[in-house]
Amino acid sequence: MGLERKNLVLKGIPASEGIVAGNAMVISGVRPSVPKRIVSEDKVPEEIERLRKALKEAVTELEEVKEEFRDSMAREVFSIIDAHSLLIQDQSLWKEVERKIREGQINAEWAIRKTIDEWLKVFAELQDQYLRDRAQDIETVGERVLGKMGGNQDKDLRKITDPVIIVAHDLRPDQTAQMFFSKVLGFATDIGSSTSHTAIVARSLEIPAVVGLEQVSRVVEEGDLIILDGIEGKVIINPDDELCQKYIAKKADWEATNLLLQEYASPPSMTQDAHQIQLSANLEILDEIHFLKKYGAEGVGLYRTEYLYLDRQELPNEKEHLENYRKLAKGVSPYPATIRTFDLGGDKFVSEPKVAEEMNPALGLRAIRFCLQRPDIFKAQIRGILRASAFGKIRIMFPLISSLEEVIAAKKILKEAMDELDKEGKKFDPKIKVGIMIEVPSAVMTAERLAEHVDFFSIGTNDLIQYVLAIDRVNEYVNYLYQPLHPAVLQMIQRTVQAGHQAGIEVAMCGEMAGDVFLLPVLVGLGLDQLSMPARLIPKVRKVLKGLKVSEVKPLTEELLKLSTSEQIKTVLQERIEKDWAEAYKMTPPKKPETDGLFLCGKNSQTK
Repeated sequence: MGLERKNLVLKGIPASEGIVAGNAMVISGVRPSVPKRIVSEDKVPEEIERLRKALKEAVTELEEVKEEFRDSMAREVFSIIDAHSLLIQDQSLWKEVERKIREGQINAEWAIRKTIDEWLKVFAELQDQYLRDRAQDIETVGERVLGKMGGNQDKDLRKITDPVIIVAHDLRPDQTAQMFFSKVLGFATDIGSSTSHTAIVARSLEIPAVVGLEQVSRVVEEGDLIILDGIEGKVIINPDDELCQKYIAKKADWEATNLLLQEYASPPSMTQDAHQIQLSANLEILDEIHFLKKYGAEGVGLYRTEYLYLDRQELPNEKEHLENYRKLAKGVSPYPATIRTFDLGGDKFVSEPKVAEEMNPALGLRAIRFCLQRPDIFKAQIRGILRASAFGKIRIMFPLISSLEEVIAAKKILKEAMDELDKEGKKFDPKIKVGIMIEVPSAVMTAERLAEHVDFFSIGTNDLIQYVLAIDRVNEYVNYLYQPLHPAVLQMIQRTVQAGHQAGIEVAMCGEMAGDVFLLPVLVGLGLDQLSMPARLIPKVRKVLKGLKVSEVKPLTEELLKLSTSEQIKTVLQERIEKDWAEAYKMTPPKKPETDGLFLCGKNSQTK
């Protein structure tokens, strides 16, 4: 029996906010099969020439897209398409394809697919979702080149004249960009995540989107009426009138909330009794740096650098590090930016000899542990960070610290880099602030001693909770144990803050807890100096913060720390919020804007 297709709800990942309804246009996006052919030795040069011709055509096509949209394309779109163009021109990737053609005497299409799949396997093993999503870029580039070899023609989304919602297995970033110039209301895809480049483009163009729906391109039929909920990550197929009315009301609420939060998109961030807490942004790629200003971020509390090491055969050199961090420093100015050093394992470098497979990579040779074993790789990054500090307020942060010995060893390499740059006459900030991530229980238990050797702490709650509670939060069988309000977690945070403040250093938080407004009274009560979160969450956190008083949340937090279970803590906190801070948590103004139905939203929207 097939699926009942009335009011059918598919759940995915919200990639770009907005609510729209419209008829579906289904684009076939299933990965085409590639046949394997054995070619005779005298035909091998022919296959290699076919490959090189397809590469040239793919680069030319992307350059034409860039040129056509140069004046109107968002920076994110331009940058991502440029990155894809550079990836197609990356000799290391395609030399491997050519090697397979020669040695295996196979057709170019099969060699491409085999090489791309090998790279995808490497990326699939990464823990960080953002880094795993870079695999999609490699696959996209591979499929583009394969398309050129097979003569496949993409649907030009700019020529769509009716308001529709695109449904596809996947979309390339440049296809997503075409929607800006069409009647496309939004899109839904089978694959992808909130950090995939397609999602990044959708957000920059304000096109509502839901990704990771797994089967939407197979379930939805051409012309189906669908509601796309980019807030909760849902697609509703063939909704009835009652459900449509519900979503019209939901859209009005969402627009009203956005209107209200615009008032809180500017610093400073302080409580009702004038206690200031810095609200910073987590940043993964420079293309999203403009969101810091849009949402009123007071700097970057966590800049992840891992993507610099991926999508490539060779390691980034000092010059590449410098250029990247210099752009960061200038883009964030006058606020500070905290750069976290490399937080992966050596097995993730395509160009590196494979290390022994680890049973549990999260507890293995990664982050500072790997860096201290490979000071050549580590120092190149540190020199780049130091030189960038001449262009703005840069801070350096070491991840996964579990002992004082690691801090001392890392600072020794930092000092060596400073001495080298000094002798070379290269500028840097000699007083650059050095901090560490507190995400391992041993770091919490020795925080008093660690604080004597650094300028700041940043609590990484995502890993800390996993290590304290011995659970894997992405494991569906035990993720119910992932409890930010567990008494042990709160006591760990309290101990870290106290140790930092006793030593006179700042204590920040950069995990998911930092952007959760429900937890805000506790975080303020614990005494954190800075909260770093996705930039879009800052206005909401700032609004709630302005309704709180330290004189009220501190006694509450002390009371919560005496409770025995996370459920008890959650109940008491909820009751207090409803009793004393309901107004602070209210996110809709008294008068809601009128919306012109469901069909208009985001960049293609109008509000009466």
